[in-house]
Amino acid sequence: MNTNIRGLYATRPFKKDEIICKIPSDCALALVDPSVVNDDFTVADGAVNFLQWYVNNPQAKQMWAAYLDTLPTREMHFDPTPDFYSDEEIDQLEFPMIVKQAKERKNQIMELAQSSGIPFDELQFATWLVASRSFMIKISVNDPMVKEGALSTTQNTIRVLLPYLDMINHSSDDYNAELHLIDPEKDDAWFAIRAVRPIKKGKEVTISYGASGVETSAGLLMNYGFVADENRIDTYLLKKGGEGVIESLEGWSTTLEEDEAAMAQGGNALGNMANVLRFRTKMKKSYPPSE
Repeated sequence: MNTNIRGLYATRPFKKDEIICKIPSDCALALVDPSVVNDDFTVADGAVNFLQWYVNNPQAKQMWAAYLDTLPTREMHFDPTPDFYSDEEIDQLEFPMIVKQAKERKNQIMELAQSSGIPFDELQFATWLVASRSFMIKISVNDPMVKEGALSTTQNTIRVLLPYLDMINHSSDDYNAELHLIDPEKDDAWFAIRAVRPIKKGKEVTISYGASGVETSAGLLMNYGFVADENRIDTYLLKKGGEGVIESLEGWSTTLEEDEAAMAQGGNALGNMANVLRFRTKMKKSYPPSE
């Protein structure tokens, strides 16, 4: 069956902890200077660097053409994130956490487009590419506050694009592999996909997206443009509660049944509202049973 979705499949069986595939670290496209610690660095900042360092740099564009040509376009393999929603559609998400993040990112894209001179539409799509295709990697950096001869304990989290590894699809509750960095302190380090349990021949290889290897439905929609059918981390998020969370079903403006009916009636005509409704129904189904 052709689903028009790309992915990675095992051509032979793999044992737990076995390396499935790997690429040398020299093949990674950094989206931030790894020697600089910047806690305020955003996805949109990474998009500016992606465009300036790789896409709009003729020499780099030629060097990385084989990879850049595999990236999604607006016409193919594109799942809009809330960056592309109207303000009204963002408000319809209702969940304070994602509403706030979506509005902040749209403002960041607008401000950076103005300051960098990059057209808004170009930066908006590049931000989507960076959010949905890049990986967050922790590396050690030289800390000037550490005495000479001592081991540096400073960690920096950077965004990188990993050619072809970014075609691996997501599974929230049933992933069978993870990203693994081999020999990170060496010049010849490798980015590898490692099996976390046995994988049969012909089985799709999946990982769990997100900086920490787990991601809520809010995070998946915000950064990747989809809502997974199953995601047990949502129940944990709702049980924990706190700022940015609707803590009970009574806090929503509609019921689960009303959202399901709207999805059934709207069909393909819903546009972005289809994912808005999928998100709302997914979150409403995730509340833990009342004690």
